[in-house]
Amino acid sequence: MTEGTFPRRMALATDLSHRCDRALDRALLVARAWQAELTVIHALAPPETMTLFGSLRDLPSWRRPPDPVRKARDRIYRDLVREDPHVDIAVHVETGSPAEVVLEAARESHAELIVTGVARDELLARMFLGDTVDQLIRKSPVPVLIVRDRAFEPYHTMLVATDFSESSRVALETAIRFFPDTGLSLFHAYDVPFAGYLGRAEVEKQFEGYGKDAADKFLAEAGLTPDAARKVSHMIEHGVPEALLRDYAENSRRHLTVVGTHGGGMVYETLIGSTARKIIDAVPGDVLLVPDPAKRKAD
Repeated sequence: MTEGTFPRRMALATDLSHRCDRALDRALLVARAWQAELTVIHALAPPETMTLFGSLRDLPSWRRPPDPVRKARDRIYRDLVREDPHVDIAVHVETGSPAEVVLEAARESHAELIVTGVARDELLARMFLGDTVDQLIRKSPVPVLIVRDRAFEPYHTMLVATDFSESSRVALETAIRFFPDTGLSLFHAYDVPFAGYLGRAEVEKQFEGYGKDAADKFLAEAGLTPDAARKVSHMIEHGVPEALLRDYAENSRRHLTVVGTHGGGMVYETLIGSTARKIIDAVPGDVLLVPDPAKRKAD
């Protein structure tokens, strides 16, 4: 894979709070590696235009509050130039619904990736990502990188969750395109009726061969050469996907978890694929959500 295949434009959605500092660091790290333009997007809440004595426009200039758009833009430029003066940065600040502002600005800038952050250790952070992030992962036609970990260095490994569907194949291809030098592991969880009756050892023995054959076929369909496919480790496990991925993330070196989604229309926007959403909520580290190909075609 050559440098020319990297995305040339990406976006960072930030509320300018500490929860987005890690997303900012990761966005700068990725933009530098890709030599991509980074559009930093911030949405402002609609201002209170009326006061006890009338409209703010009726006040003398010296009594009016500072322009919030200019204030936010100045802060973003100040922080980003200090962080990395070598990344090509554009800033978009607009008043409106945060998710709508981010999605529209990302579309206008032709971003191929949206980076955002959520609080990692706040109460219920893993269960509820917040309204804006929730809308982004439901409605974005391009991949969304949810950052929870500190961005000390590029990703060394990534774990691609798959059910061997077209959606997960697109997720795999996207992950390889974005991070071609990152070690790759393919993860698949299976659940078998009557497994308790058959016995765990018997089930695992029976499905180990099936899983390897399916994984090899899946990697070949994704365009990996036999040499490249042999370097991919297989994790075919019996159990619930989100629980297994959570345990793996908590007991291994920091890595990127990659998840594809299924479906389209209202069901897609409501659930974004029930398994995908459960994984996003459960995994404590960074997650790359790749939208279903059908949704891309529909938008």
